[in-house]
Amino acid sequence: MYNFAKEFMKRYLYLFVILFGIVYTIHSYGADNFNDFDVHYQLGNEYNKRGMIDDAIKEYKKAFEINPSSPRLYNNMGVAYGKRKLFDEEISAYKKAIELDRSYKDAYFNLGVAYGAKGMVDNEISAYQKVVEIDPENLEAFYNMGHAYRDKEMYDESIAAYKRVIQIDPNYIDAYFNMGVSYGRKGLLDDEILQYKKVLGLNPSSAEAHFNLAIAYGEKKMFDNQVSEYKKAIAINPKYVKAYKNLESVYREKGMKEEADKELSKYNDLVRH
Repeated sequence: MYNFAKEFMKRYLYLFVILFGIVYTIHSYGADNFNDFDVHYQLGNEYNKRGMIDDAIKEYKKAFEINPSSPRLYNNMGVAYGKRKLFDEEISAYKKAIELDRSYKDAYFNLGVAYGAKGMVDNEISAYQKVVEIDPENLEAFYNMGHAYRDKEMYDESIAAYKRVIQIDPNYIDAYFNMGVSYGRKGLLDDEILQYKKVLGLNPSSAEAHFNLAIAYGEKKMFDNQVSEYKKAIAINPKYVKAYKNLESVYREKGMKEEADKELSKYNDLVRH
């Protein structure tokens, strides 16, 4: 059986032997400490990427024994804990990374994600705010912040966050889509519809945008538009179960029994398989 860990360390150490003479004469590093930490750290990263999380954590812990003051090590350990859904340990690791480097934006961002996973939305927002203080163009932090504000029913703040994403990247389709959702939660149906149309302008094959557009048209009692959008969603994704069910409900409400029964039959065929 191929021993990944053994082969990785063998190749890494071989490379280190070639380079070490130059590094040593310039920087006077201690050979044993430098070598051991970097091997365990890089090996942990490889395990982490490959989904071998328990092995990754073991290697990171070995690296900690050599150098307990590496922010990047704590951050990557946090990522590994997160993959195991060990959120308290994950959060603790990111906090330690930040203690060691107050400008470590990746650790703040990951901390926000971890807080969100625990439902600690206020903490999540605070972490993302710290990211954008450090990096005002960090669209992913603004995007996640938009979700977090919406979870707190702070729709104006949510919309403002998505708008900031679009200022940074006018082609960020998901920001338009989610801004539409936030407008819908506020009851601003015309603004909601406009955002879904912007999504479709960038990606005409978005079945989800057609689906949400149909719901918004339904709220406005625009029956023909609603039916048309559900049909477009189905044309793009013939297995869009919810679209068939909603279309059946619309027909049923309008007293169109034959059409409703057809859509219900299609729905039932899909859910049975």
